[in-house]
Amino acid sequence: MMMPLFMPVDEWLQAFTPPFDNGIKQTLLRLYGNKPSIWAERCRLFREALGAYRERYGSGPVLLSRSPARLSLNPHSDHQGSYVLYGCHAREIVVVVGWRDDDQFVVGNAAPEFASGLTFGVPQEVALDAAAWERGWVEYIDTPAVKAAVAELKDRKNRAAGRTGTVNYVKGAVLRLAHARPGEIDHGLNLLVAGDIHYGAGQSSSSAIVVATALAVNAVYHLGFERKALVRLLGEAEWYVGTRGGSGDQAAMLLGQRGKLTNIQFVPPLGFRDLRTTEFPDGYQMYIVNSGTRAEKSSAQKRMFNSGVFAYKFAYSEMHRALVRNHSRWGIPNEVIEGTHWLADFNTERLPLPRIYDLLQTLEADCPMEEIERRYPEQFGQLTQSFFDTSDLDLLPKSVPLRGAAMYGIGRADRGMMQDMLLATASPEAMVEFGELTTITHDGDRRFQRDGNGTMAPYRGHLDRLSDDYLGKMAHQASEAPRGSTAWEAIQLRRQPGFYGASVQQLDAIVDLVTPLDGVLGAGLMGAGGGGVVLVVTRDSEEVESNLRQTLSRDYYEAEGLAPDIERWTPVEGAGVFSILGDWQTSAS
Repeated sequence: MMMPLFMPVDEWLQAFTPPFDNGIKQTLLRLYGNKPSIWAERCRLFREALGAYRERYGSGPVLLSRSPARLSLNPHSDHQGSYVLYGCHAREIVVVVGWRDDDQFVVGNAAPEFASGLTFGVPQEVALDAAAWERGWVEYIDTPAVKAAVAELKDRKNRAAGRTGTVNYVKGAVLRLAHARPGEIDHGLNLLVAGDIHYGAGQSSSSAIVVATALAVNAVYHLGFERKALVRLLGEAEWYVGTRGGSGDQAAMLLGQRGKLTNIQFVPPLGFRDLRTTEFPDGYQMYIVNSGTRAEKSSAQKRMFNSGVFAYKFAYSEMHRALVRNHSRWGIPNEVIEGTHWLADFNTERLPLPRIYDLLQTLEADCPMEEIERRYPEQFGQLTQSFFDTSDLDLLPKSVPLRGAAMYGIGRADRGMMQDMLLATASPEAMVEFGELTTITHDGDRRFQRDGNGTMAPYRGHLDRLSDDYLGKMAHQASEAPRGSTAWEAIQLRRQPGFYGASVQQLDAIVDLVTPLDGVLGAGLMGAGGGGVVLVVTRDSEEVESNLRQTLSRDYYEAEGLAPDIERWTPVEGAGVFSILGDWQTSAS
């Protein structure tokens, strides 16, 4: 028999305090696997969240939702139609919610550095621009009044106390669902956010807040959204804070399965069209190495992130124009043109490899922003305003790296189609290639490289691999190399990093320290870049792990004055809402 989703705080606390009832053991087993040490960590977090809620709001009935950290092995490409490989990791955001008698949402946080008692109400937020709200969600969040409200709560970089930025993610989730279900969110909630996902570490703590909040709201108000619908809605919800990414992080959390990696192909900007799952093979491991540098979504960080997505859009447009100009003489059918909508559509299942390299050569390495405005006058103003909050050329980036962005996106699309297949094959050769592709992916973001003296110097390798000479050579070899030969494999799109430039020196240093180690197959940054963590793929052995930890402790953490922070990947179930069944099993709403 199912009992209510809401239970008094003290009953929840009892449930999550050992010794555990046999039923809750089964729940923890389903969510986290047979790992009692992980159960203890998770239940400690749940008790912390419940205790903080009780301190602020009392011990009345509450509902709990959770969303895990995500691993991303092909970042920056969900919004271009690629497959992206994801996993869920045993760090989480937990949201505790309880009813209020008014229409206000009161948001607190268990961590002391965050401000508590921040409030908002759906009617008051709608009133910032009611006409835009009626026109549409994007129209609403792009209005000056809404942008000003978001900016007021943003945290400056490295803000140590009184942090308020979390509220923007809660507001984004609540308001997006309110817009989709007019009039159904008719009263307020007390919300308490807690979590142990490292903030700004590239494991998407921000998206986890959005997902956990939305799942709670969906359950409380009986809104009835299915998970696949929430993927799109919650991608749009996160646009509220000013980014213009895809819905990959939200999809990873909503659709993830314990013990598996999920390879999701997206329909930009926020939908998806295919989902494949695969086991991570025995005998191998992934490690999450925290650089100690936060990748915060400050205004500068959002500008960097949005610059890459902006470049993608015009790189696609230029390649599509070139394809239209040349398809007849290349013998490419009209239906291929008509089915080419995103960078990921420039792949070897649809187009000959030599022609893709020819198309890349038609793009400038750096196209002046004023030239982009001249070529695309109708799109330019709307997109620059949306991505950068201005259309003033003096305030925009001076140029757009069209060729690097195109190669980066196309290479990632090709890697995305292969990664889960390599894991499914699970042979030593396949796992070596999987690791190599992880490192190549990082090279597309790389800005520094460790030289022979151990000094981190500016990286210029991407310039050579984007030159006319290099691309011309690739096009020629693609026409001449025997299919399946070593030369043929070397020129595949998945072997080309392109350039996006989202890394920082600390991440590049970690990658360069670990990749030469015996048993390490590959390494690369996770998340939006600008800081955060590096994911390291290895053979699973005590010797490999010991060498990895010793090398990083000595050569990175000591040099940076940091305590070592290296975790094994611990797979967990995707996000959900706790509901009490007769056997304490949980179901996700």
